[in-house]
Amino acid sequence: MSTNVKEYVDSHVFWLFVLQGLVTVGFGIIALFFPGLTLASLVTWFAVFVTVVGVVELVHGFRDLGKGASWWFSLLVGVVMLGVGVYLVRNPAMDQVAFLATVGALVLVRGVADLFVSAFYSVMSEHRLMWVVSGVLGVVVGIWLWRYPVAGMLDFVWLLGLYALFLGSINLAHAVRMHDE
Repeated sequence: MSTNVKEYVDSHVFWLFVLQGLVTVGFGIIALFFPGLTLASLVTWFAVFVTVVGVVELVHGFRDLGKGASWWFSLLVGVVMLGVGVYLVRNPAMDQVAFLATVGALVLVRGVADLFVSAFYSVMSEHRLMWVVSGVLGVVVGIWLWRYPVAGMLDFVWLLGLYALFLGSINLAHAVRMHDE
């Protein structure tokens, strides 16, 4: 990657993490304060959230290409999230069980990714505890959604909203740290 392109990407990646954090927090607020949304609306909002996060992960992975041990993991998570986002946009009328299973798998993948980042990505060391907590929450919520997909949509919406608020806060903290460098 040429130096000019790298400098341009580095100077603009900050805003992508801010966007990711704001979209994630926004999704969390909507999920917590408007749990009565129809499933189609929830699928649409979740599809937007997952698509934005997938694009940001891809940009992050390409930006760090060849640096450290986790650039390929960001690319993998980005591809999975973008794929799920596109799938959800194309299939907004899926039933609750299929939607919850899809969300559960995605949250589980993201939780594992956050644990991976906390263990192997030294640049994030000052936020390591937040990444560990986010990863553990993602794994627990993902497994819970897979184990009890019809346990109640309201519980699901609240759990997802809390997870999104926490993850969005971590993304915003990471963006601030990137901007300060």
